[in-house]
Amino acid sequence: MKTYFLFFFALCFAVSGIAQSSFETREIAILPNSNLSISGTTNINDFECDFNTIYFKDQSFKVHYSENGDILNFKNSILPLENANFDCGNRKINKDFHDLLKSEKHPEILLKLKKIDMSRDGNALVTLTFNIAGIDKDYKFPVEITRDKLLCFDGKLQLNIKDFNLEAPSKIFGLIVLDEEIEINFNLNIQT
Repeated sequence: MKTYFLFFFALCFAVSGIAQSSFETREIAILPNSNLSISGTTNINDFECDFNTIYFKDQSFKVHYSENGDILNFKNSILPLENANFDCGNRKINKDFHDLLKSEKHPEILLKLKKIDMSRDGNALVTLTFNIAGIDKDYKFPVEITRDKLLCFDGKLQLNIKDFNLEAPSKIFGLIVLDEEIEINFNLNIQT
């Protein structure tokens, strides 16, 4: 019985090693001239919180992918965005932004790349998991990908803060109300 168990364990390990070998690993750098922002509206005005892309300087990220025709599948390919690197242009709005994201308990947003389907003309369909305030939510959205000297990903995504169990802070006894829909805008320049 012990021999069968060891054989089964060795077979599973060998099969998982073969399955994982189809993934390639590449190191990428997101250049500081990239742009990333989160914008939204209240019943009074609009706001935009820009990510300080200087954070990406001298950093590289590993992506693990397999290619199947026009589809790239990814695993363990995560881009962490520290909440502290977002600036909304005003100390009070920054505080509200960090309260909304529960930054004290969850100091970063995680972007987990899952799939890129490049079979569309000039655009790709990206599947990405957002982890905000400890909650994962998958999104599919179109992204324009251009290749010149760099690889550039340009797009925007609408998401609802309720998907992440977030409650907008109430201001002035509820007179200022944040819309539940926010937009993430990005123009990422990537060097491979």
